[in-house]
Amino acid sequence: MFTRAGRAAIFDRKVYTEAFFDNDAMADSAIIVGLVGAATYVGFLITGVFAGFELTNLLELVLYSVVSWLILGFATWFAASRLFKGSGRPQTLLAMQGLAVLPLLLEIFGSPLSWVGLVWYLVILVVATKEGSDLPYKQASASVLIGFAAAFILRLLLGAPFALLSGALI
Repeated sequence: MFTRAGRAAIFDRKVYTEAFFDNDAMADSAIIVGLVGAATYVGFLITGVFAGFELTNLLELVLYSVVSWLILGFATWFAASRLFKGSGRPQTLLAMQGLAVLPLLLEIFGSPLSWVGLVWYLVILVVATKEGSDLPYKQASASVLIGFAAAFILRLLLGAPFALLSGALI
């Protein structure tokens, strides 16, 4: 599972063929996404972003990671399959994209490296989307950007009520 994610991080396209035929790839991807969220939390503890360990913050970051992956994956699949007439099932594309999250660990080291990790992650998502939907790179890139924009907007919309509620409770 981790070997496959590492290979995806170095743009090994064979990983996506393996994930396509692996019935457990979706579960493996969910585990990897959750563990990257947890590792990011631990990294934030070490670097001092968080003052101390709180189980609710850990669970929030892990849940945030998994939900973001699902929203991005479904939005990308929708754009690839419906707008650009690509092939593939949503669970296959989600499984392939879940293998791409390792570069997001760079978020631990601060702003410049977090941007590098985000760009690296998006490029891996383009490769995964191309392999999972049989689209050319241009349309796979557009699908990922549409998915990323949809995920960003949904996270803002879903996060606003919680931010207002937490501010009202303080």
